[in-house]
Amino acid sequence: MKAPQLSRRQLCVAATLALAGCASEPRQLPTRVLTVPERVWDGESPDLADRVSARVLIATQAGSVSTLDVRRWREGLKTHPAMRTAVGDARGRFPPIWELSNPDAHGAFVALVSDVGDRRHALRLMHPLREARVLRREAGDPLWDRAVSGMALSPDGRYLAMVVQADPTARYRPLHLGRLVVMDLAAPTSADGYPPELPVPAAADGFPWVLGQRPAWINGGQQLLVAAAGPRGRSTADKPAAPALQADPLIEVIDLRLQTRTAAASGHSVVASGQGSGFLVAHSSSYQWSYAAGPGRPPRAIPRRHGLGTPVALIDERYLLFTGAPHPESPRELTANNSPLVGPKLMLALKLMDLENMAVLTLLEGIDPRRRITAAPSLVTEPPRAI
Repeated sequence: MKAPQLSRRQLCVAATLALAGCASEPRQLPTRVLTVPERVWDGESPDLADRVSARVLIATQAGSVSTLDVRRWREGLKTHPAMRTAVGDARGRFPPIWELSNPDAHGAFVALVSDVGDRRHALRLMHPLREARVLRREAGDPLWDRAVSGMALSPDGRYLAMVVQADPTARYRPLHLGRLVVMDLAAPTSADGYPPELPVPAAADGFPWVLGQRPAWINGGQQLLVAAAGPRGRSTADKPAAPALQADPLIEVIDLRLQTRTAAASGHSVVASGQGSGFLVAHSSSYQWSYAAGPGRPPRAIPRRHGLGTPVALIDERYLLFTGAPHPESPRELTANNSPLVGPKLMLALKLMDLENMAVLTLLEGIDPRRRITAAPSLVTEPPRAI
């Protein structure tokens, strides 16, 4: 049988993919992956971590989560206690983790994983001292269908907030707008065996959706900050722009007890500590960051220092954990196992920065930007050890 002739277009596509595949891997695989720096880099402050009580979570491998105690950062990553008691499949394997909530004050967290069946996902509450608990099972692939946004666990671990797709059965739909869901994990389970959802106040004009970004708790979990589409974003709700490209996005504060919803600031991608009322917010698609001491308070611009990239958590309203460019003296390495059409990316560093004096400390290097990283304040159970 004669082989079919390829068109010129098909030959061009095949050649492009072949070239992209050759260029998709770095010449040298990274040698520093999730490692503590060999030394404190010039200009950094090694005592900065002594002031911060926080826990960092990193999804390291399929179904695995590691934790970093900021005060003991020199000890590096350790397997999260909840993963040691978790039960996998018959071969001891765990499903891949596609999203992580922040940890609560006791170290519990929620993971978004694939569920049994075609295009389904599940939310699992992992606790260091208790068995894993399934909070939700729904349609929608956790990766390709963007079924759930980043998740926010209240500091006491009682409430879980997230944005979910309006129609999880629609394939490959970006989560630009979705439904805000807040679960009460301490309440008796509903008829389906899952935690009940709390009523959420609608916007003043009745618009039911919020932007598909991670919410943020403030004031100890009494109030919730969400990113919402502004009036022009609402007028194009049938084809909404990505959150960072919204014409006039807003940060709104939701009080679930009073059932109120009011504007807190302009911007998107809110980050808060969970304890006080201060928060970080990004502006425009250039992600210029500012800090506000509370809803309605005037914002203060945060300069892009020390390779500031993506904020991970705000601790005690003063200390910012973020991923960004490594120190100029650190080796530059590229990611492996890349998409042929995307190519390698620069490996990042996890850093801690004091927003008052801009002091900085690199905690980890060799971080793949595709990894899920969260953090939150932790309970202090013993004095920090000398380093």
